[in-house]
Amino acid sequence: MSKSMRISGLITLLAALSISLFVYCSSGSSKKDSDDDKTVFGDCLDGKITVRGEAPIYTSMDAAEGKAKEDACRTAVEKCIGTQIASSSGVGDGQSIGNEIFTKANGMCRNGKILERNEYPFDTFKMLRLTIRYEVSESELKSQIDQMQKLAGNPKVMILIREEYNIAGQGKRVESFTSRNAIAAAALRDYLVRKDYTVIDASSISLGGMNEEVAAENPSQFPEDVKERAAKAGADVLIIGSLESNPQASIDLSDETMKLKMKSYKATGNVTLMTLWGKGKVLGEFNTPMGGAQTTDLSAAQQSMKRYAVGSAPDPIKSPGGIAKEINRRLSDQWSELTKNNVIQISISGLNQKSAGMFRDDLKGKTSVRDVNPLSESDGSQEWEVTYPGRSFALADTISWNRDNPKIFQVIKESGKKPTVLSVTRGEIKIRFD
Repeated sequence: MSKSMRISGLITLLAALSISLFVYCSSGSSKKDSDDDKTVFGDCLDGKITVRGEAPIYTSMDAAEGKAKEDACRTAVEKCIGTQIASSSGVGDGQSIGNEIFTKANGMCRNGKILERNEYPFDTFKMLRLTIRYEVSESELKSQIDQMQKLAGNPKVMILIREEYNIAGQGKRVESFTSRNAIAAAALRDYLVRKDYTVIDASSISLGGMNEEVAAENPSQFPEDVKERAAKAGADVLIIGSLESNPQASIDLSDETMKLKMKSYKATGNVTLMTLWGKGKVLGEFNTPMGGAQTTDLSAAQQSMKRYAVGSAPDPIKSPGGIAKEINRRLSDQWSELTKNNVIQISISGLNQKSAGMFRDDLKGKTSVRDVNPLSESDGSQEWEVTYPGRSFALADTISWNRDNPKIFQVIKESGKKPTVLSVTRGEIKIRFD
């Protein structure tokens, strides 16, 4: 083979690889992809994407059209952003991530043009199908992907560390969970942000007058209602801890030319890394003491706290230490697997066993639910554990969004009842069929 032919072949291969990397909007293996009504035409990076959206027609055509437009937009978000994030981050899948980010990313669905409108019968219902073309700004899309990948690719963290300083001659000083003067929490927050984690400000939720000292020292006693508020604020993981800095013997650095005694303090305590997904899982516990020395008592105590959090290196990103290094390692090792196999408990009322079996098949066949494990079943009441590649809030949104759609949930057609999500927490969804 000549040199020119080899070069030409290499160029062709590189071109093919480039195309495969950029043409992602029609990729993925979501269960919805196989449905004709979810066909996606075009490529987001070409500047436009054409999608189909559907909605049942019950009373108002305007209401059905609005719902079909939003259905098309959800598909566009899933294909243009969710699938890309899922494939590159290894977290969840396109559909579940699309549900997570829809409220933040639906701005990309501006300037939609209806290309085709069809009505067709489905059992006793009429369905409206719209084919819509959206103009997509390449720069805006890339910005959305970058932003959403940071949100989806790493867990969102809330830090709740109580710091107690026992300063010689000054007594005890306490920095609460939301204190702006906390040293360890601030250092850990800065480290995580620089590592591309999203940190949720603890002051954004009500702590409900809880006993911080008890909650910090024993995370198993942490109030469930505060966990729920943290989860609803967007947090995936809590870093809960109680640290204490106490004086040690001073360090004498005197020599023939200088007399200098350095104050020395040691930070001790316990920090727990706990997920807010499912029923909550402890990912790690850390309790390695760390000392600090400075010319004053307060600065020495503060240094011990900072070193406990991120170590002693000038730049923790280049050379992390303290609990920061272990927290990042645990999250990196476990987060992707945890989110792809989140276990959620679903409680159902209002269905007999036959209809419940149909709903179970709907969840596995028409949503991203991977497995359903019945815990208890009887006429009128069911308890299941489902495995889902996303948060419970995303699955609840999928159920609520499709509650009127008999094409997704055939149980609606067979039972004459529709699912209503009564409540959703980080580990449980309660549904009633009316």
